[in-house]
Amino acid sequence: MKILVSGGAGFIGSHLVDSLIKNNHQVLIVDDLSTGLEKNLNPSAKFEKISIISPDLDQAVKNFQPEAIYHLAAQKNVRTSLENPKLDAEINILGSLNLLQAALNNQVKKFIFISTGGAIYGETEIIPTPENHLEQPLSPYGLAKLTFEKYLKILSQDKMSWNVLRLANVYGPRQDPQGEAGVIAIFLDNILKNLPLKINGDGLQTRDYVYVLDVVSAAVKVLDSDKNNIYNIGTGLEKTLLDLVSALNQASQKKAEVIHRTAVIGEVRRSCLSAEAFQRDFAWQAEHDLEQGLALTYQWFQARV
Repeated sequence: MKILVSGGAGFIGSHLVDSLIKNNHQVLIVDDLSTGLEKNLNPSAKFEKISIISPDLDQAVKNFQPEAIYHLAAQKNVRTSLENPKLDAEINILGSLNLLQAALNNQVKKFIFISTGGAIYGETEIIPTPENHLEQPLSPYGLAKLTFEKYLKILSQDKMSWNVLRLANVYGPRQDPQGEAGVIAIFLDNILKNLPLKINGDGLQTRDYVYVLDVVSAAVKVLDSDKNNIYNIGTGLEKTLLDLVSALNQASQKKAEVIHRTAVIGEVRRSCLSAEAFQRDFAWQAEHDLEQGLALTYQWFQARV
């Protein structure tokens, strides 16, 4: 199958491309390399350095004629979305619409949007949180993701198949330790540099950490599905930041210094996703527990030093 992957030079996108290539698909990566890295590009994939907001995107889709599109390219930083909501909307809403319109213009059969879980649901009453829970995003980032989900559902109706995967907190090899996104990557980078780990507030805030290759296996499973639906992808297990620090110490065989900072106003206190619907429909299960995933991730980060 011919498949286009936007953001295919990024953390999750590059792992997805590797899996698709391994399964003998023809892949076109569309990435402007603003956060993605050239070294992440699979040499067996075609590559177009194009932003999803570019008017040239439609021609790239027309030239390649993909049967399916995975959309991962995004402005990924919650703090940036709060400081510059216009930029966030330009990329995560208008850029996504630009890609969706190109897909519709060129009769693409399947569109898979890689979305976010915690940022869309906000503070929830049910943990683990199911897909039918009220969405209450606390940031423009979460709002933009939710907005495009709704555009996708409306505009794709009777024209092409679609799926949305709302991800928990993804971690693993190739994650960028710079910036605010990816606490595990940031903490591992600090551990290897013998720097302290900075925690906002008391460290009892919880997240659902899912290993990148488990996310990729889920993304691959929906490729041939004719079920237009929104699914959570996570482990269903809550871990506090202090739990995470303990697991990182075990993986690295070190004892990192922890510094507590002022809590961030608006930060979601508890976030954990129920993936029962996806598990039921696709016989999927996260294969890596946190300890296994952190060990593999630490080995990758250690090899970079």
